[in-house]
Amino acid sequence: MNVKILALMLSVALTGAAEARNDSKFRASAETVAEVQNNGALPPTAAYADAAARFTAWKHTFKTMFDSHTVAKSCLAQAVYFEARSESELGQLAVATVILNRAKTENYPSSICGVVYQGASRLTGCQFSFTCDSQPNLAQIDRAWETALTVTTLALANDSKPRSVAAATHYHADYVDPYWSKSMNRLTKIGRHIFYSQG
Repeated sequence: MNVKILALMLSVALTGAAEARNDSKFRASAETVAEVQNNGALPPTAAYADAAARFTAWKHTFKTMFDSHTVAKSCLAQAVYFEARSESELGQLAVATVILNRAKTENYPSSICGVVYQGASRLTGCQFSFTCDSQPNLAQIDRAWETALTVTTLALANDSKPRSVAAATHYHADYVDPYWSKSMNRLTKIGRHIFYSQG
C-alpha cells in the first residue's frame, strides 16, 4: 500500500477518534466518572491526557512527514550527505546548487527528489552514485548529517548560492574523467569536485 495513503488513512482515523471523544451525544454519569477515576485497575486520568498528547504528536508527525517541502529537503540533504560530506560547507553547498539548478532546467525532473533519484532504478545511468550503488542510504545521525541539514537549509533559502557555481548543472570528482565533461563549460573546482555549466 502506498505510504502516503496509509498515512492519510491514519490521520483520518485519528481525527475521527478525536471527534468521537468530543461527541456531545456521549455523556457519562457522575457515578461512572467517579468509578473510572477510582478504579485501581485503570490508569489514572493523567495517563489518558498523556496518551492523547502522544496521539496528537504522532498525528502532527504523520501530517508533516509527507509535506512536499519536508520530502524535498530530505532528498537534498541525503544527496549532500552522501555525495559531499567530506567536502567543506562551500563544497556541499555547490553540490546542492547543482541539484537545485537541475530541478529548474527542462532536461531534468522538476522536483528535487526527481533530480536526485533520476535513473536510480537502473543498474547504470543514475545521476548520483549513492542512489544506485546497492548500499543502504542510511545517514549516520552525526556532525556530518547536521552539517548536511544546515547546508540544505541554506541552499533552499535561495540567497546563498556560491557565485562561482551559480549556473552549475554538473560536477564530478577530480579522479574521474567523464565523457560529457568535454562538451561542458568548466566553472571551478571546489575541494575534490569540478563543476560545470551546460556549454
